[in-house]
Amino acid sequence: MPGWPGLLLIIGGGVVAIGALVAAELARRDQTDVDLATLGIVLLVGAVAFVSGLVYTAIRQLRVRSVLPPERYRGPSVFVLLALALAVGAVLTAPFTDDALALRSGDGELSLLGSAVILVAAQAGLLIVGYLFVHRPRALATLPSLTGRDPLGAVLAGLRYGALAWLGSSVVLALVTGLLTALGQPRPVGPAAQALAVLDPWLLVAAIVGFAPIAEELFFRGIVFNAWLREAGRVPAYIGSAALFALIHLSLASLLPIFLLGLALAWAYERTGTLLVPIVMHATVNAISVAAALAFRFGVIDVRV
Repeated sequence: MPGWPGLLLIIGGGVVAIGALVAAELARRDQTDVDLATLGIVLLVGAVAFVSGLVYTAIRQLRVRSVLPPERYRGPSVFVLLALALAVGAVLTAPFTDDALALRSGDGELSLLGSAVILVAAQAGLLIVGYLFVHRPRALATLPSLTGRDPLGAVLAGLRYGALAWLGSSVVLALVTGLLTALGQPRPVGPAAQALAVLDPWLLVAAIVGFAPIAEELFFRGIVFNAWLREAGRVPAYIGSAALFALIHLSLASLLPIFLLGLALAWAYERTGTLLVPIVMHATVNAISVAAALAFRFGVIDVRV
């Protein structure tokens, strides 16, 4: 439990922040007349209260669980960690609101710095929160090493599993897209697809193929999977880590393929006992997807019939 101070800050701050965002959206649509400066202050106060409640809760849970033996998970709830990571990502992207709006609408130019921050902010939040509240206090002790005893073998296994995973997830994505089309629904365009359509190719490769797999595997397999494996068992660990992994990608069409990919990544991690395998596997899936998207974008592959 978060404790009453943390719970009140989380609920109260969340309600205030959401109310300010709704009011700002209504003002943007000329449906109401509000002072945007005052609204910004209200939003800031709500956000600070919300994040303070999360930090209070995380520290309290660390203290309460510190008496557990090393083989248990002694860190904060993974939901608190994920919420904190997303909050850190939001703070990092806040100075680049114009770039985020330009990316969403497809109009206007994005700065190189803004593009880079938008691409890596959420993953940076995962790394920062994971380090502060899990790695540094040793909330997950006695884990196997990152690379294992055979790094080269781990890389080769990750490449092999990644190619197979990309093929499988592509088939599932095609089936889901076909089902949505048959139901008369347009295929949703997620943030990743928007980024692939407009951002600098080298920046995309560095962020999506290089940085994202490392950060996401350290968090979702390294922390979430291990935490639930120790506290709830294999089935919740597999399903829970894959579900959270899919939800943060914010794409309806890709929800099922990414969930299945999350299960495969957890299987690869548990099978080999090293995070290097799912990191390389994840990077391989992303690399093939980015390469295909860029080939379509620049006309290397022509899909016209």
